[in-house]
Amino acid sequence: MAATPAAVDFAATFIDDARARLDTTANLIEGNRANMRIVALLALMFSVLPAPAQTVDLPPLPAINDPATNEYLPGKIIWADLFTNNVERARRFYEQAFGWEWRAISSGEHAYGIFYNAGLAVAGVAYRAAPEGIEDYGRWVHYVSVGDVMAAGSEIVAKGGEELLGYRNHANRGEFAIYAGPHKEVFGIMRSSTGDPGDYRADFGDWIWWELFTRDVQSSIEYYQAIFDYEIFEKEDTPDFIDVYLQRHGYARAAIGPLSDESEQVPTWLGFIRVEDMTRSLENIVVHGGKVLLAPEPDVLDSDLAVIADPVGTLIALLRWDYPEGDTEELP
Repeated sequence: MAATPAAVDFAATFIDDARARLDTTANLIEGNRANMRIVALLALMFSVLPAPAQTVDLPPLPAINDPATNEYLPGKIIWADLFTNNVERARRFYEQAFGWEWRAISSGEHAYGIFYNAGLAVAGVAYRAAPEGIEDYGRWVHYVSVGDVMAAGSEIVAKGGEELLGYRNHANRGEFAIYAGPHKEVFGIMRSSTGDPGDYRADFGDWIWWELFTRDVQSSIEYYQAIFDYEIFEKEDTPDFIDVYLQRHGYARAAIGPLSDESEQVPTWLGFIRVEDMTRSLENIVVHGGKVLLAPEPDVLDSDLAVIADPVGTLIALLRWDYPEGDTEELP
């Protein structure tokens, strides 16, 4: 992941200075037109589970940091992999839509490559056969830093999770595994061999935020708090629903928000990418084969939020975010 990575001090800035952020989650359950569009979107986006893990040899995975940071921040989301049955199509789209640079690592049924943003690793792409009956398949998996992958994996399963990709230990990448939580939301865990990206401001094109949308917010809070030792931050003036922030080492790492009770779809972790110009970004995404599923709206974070699908239907949120004047490159 880039050395200007995704985790941002939302407890000090994003929460306090952008209260409209909470309105995005509120719209999931309030009975207005924006709510109906978001609910329809969530029904679409959470319907497909990852393909079952395949027993294959690992490609030569590179380190996520070069040079090494030798710093570890358990609870921080430090990496993302896109699993898809069309690696070449994904490569073209993300190169063209976000300006990411592609470096192929391996090909064929073990295909893997790395995207770089401003010269720094931001995500991987791995081939994964589509589940039966699905023509186009894609799923982002986001990895949480842990101190002990095997111990964390045992805890994940003991508390109701399911192993999708068992423990792997790769000399350059480190230790990692992929799981589904008790509500079928998919996430990974990792102990990077080169340390974790530090807490810097996200550059344009970097991951800046993550949110779990789930039908059972309270049990999800308890689950992730137990596994990753998160502190829970909740806005006192949030009415009639639960929307919390997961904090570790002084920074908000992610949020949990409610999925519509009417939806029967699978909860998911959704990653947000920072963009400089929302209108231009969306135009570029459409030109290169993506779709805008949730367009910016004035009453949702001042038109600074959108959700798009890449050409195979994989979803990403876009966020236009300005850091406060005088903020430093490295978060305090």
